[in-house]
Amino acid sequence: MLNTALEYLNKTPLFHMDMIVPIMRGTADIIYASSDGVFLKELESGAFKLSVSCLSKGKELIDSVEQEEFCFHQKPLFEYMKQKYDYSECLICFQAVYNKKECIRLNTSRLSIRQLTVNYADIVYENYHYVDYDYIVKRLKNGAIYGGFLGDELCGFIGIHAEGSMGMLEVFQKHRQKGFAVELEAYMLNEILKNGQIPFGQIAVDNEPSIKLHKKLGFDISTDEIYWLF
Repeated sequence: MLNTALEYLNKTPLFHMDMIVPIMRGTADIIYASSDGVFLKELESGAFKLSVSCLSKGKELIDSVEQEEFCFHQKPLFEYMKQKYDYSECLICFQAVYNKKECIRLNTSRLSIRQLTVNYADIVYENYHYVDYDYIVKRLKNGAIYGGFLGDELCGFIGIHAEGSMGMLEVFQKHRQKGFAVELEAYMLNEILKNGQIPFGQIAVDNEPSIKLHKKLGFDISTDEIYWLF
């Protein structure tokens, strides 16, 4: 089933990297894999991920599991699930993938970047609003959130989500327009490459600054959208 899943997903790897990476790192429970699609549960995050060419099959797969966090690669299935259950939040994204093998070397680097401890949970939560407090604490305990410091002052942070995607990038207001987002993003990207993984993430479709940042660093951006329900 693994090979069948990868064969389908690798037809459009940029669009499906969020499903390919969990399979490759062994954190995917593949529920369904055929020539018409793939349905899996990412075990670290608990999120279901679905991509199918046959919408009736997609609806059948959706109906086979309990209401959970979902990521869809087809809009009609996103709309079907949203109507079926009362989800409180949704997020529409482009996929961003760094397909190069070389680490990024910046001309200048002012920040000292290091892992944040759980002592920083409150400040991360105050500045990043897409996830709940418990999730932030878990990511901090896993050593998955890094802070950028000028001396002893925290200027911003970035992290890796439970599913393996880059995210949680935030530079505090007083430190914006200084290139610190580039430094944090490049650092995280390089760490992922050093671990033999593919750097990828999702960018909200209306987040033009983030789209520009990722393009500047050499990411490929999907033209098709990915749909999250929380």
